[in-house]
Amino acid sequence: MNKLEAKVLKIKSKESLNLVSFSFNSKTLSMISLDLNEEIKEQKKVLLSVKPTNITLAKNFEGFLSSSNRLLGKIANIEIGELLSSVTCDVDGTFIEAIITTNSLEQMNLALEEEIILLFKASDLAILEVLND
Repeated sequence: MNKLEAKVLKIKSKESLNLVSFSFNSKTLSMISLDLNEEIKEQKKVLLSVKPTNITLAKNFEGFLSSSNRLLGKIANIEIGELLSSVTCDVDGTFIEAIITTNSLEQMNLALEEEIILLFKASDLAILEVLND
């Protein structure tokens, strides 16, 4: 599980649906949630999580996608498996792991120190805990 320390920027709610924006390393991330703990307020520090299997990697990508969250990183480690491979990326000092098929890894010809875009949907982001200030 990837863990990201962030600060709540804005909370928009309509009935039981919540759209929460976070500041993570000067980038804005978005999360959509049906249930939101009442401890979660704007300017609160939180620990976010995103599963490695929910991260999509993009190389030489230009264009628009519906994935709300886009981070630029550098490949720090690659572990190649028979079917699945682990790609660990350094995003401004935070290491984030993506699990992709080995076939995709080979097709993309990924290499260490290469710049890569990490993408994930707002519904894939979750709050693990509220941190004390």
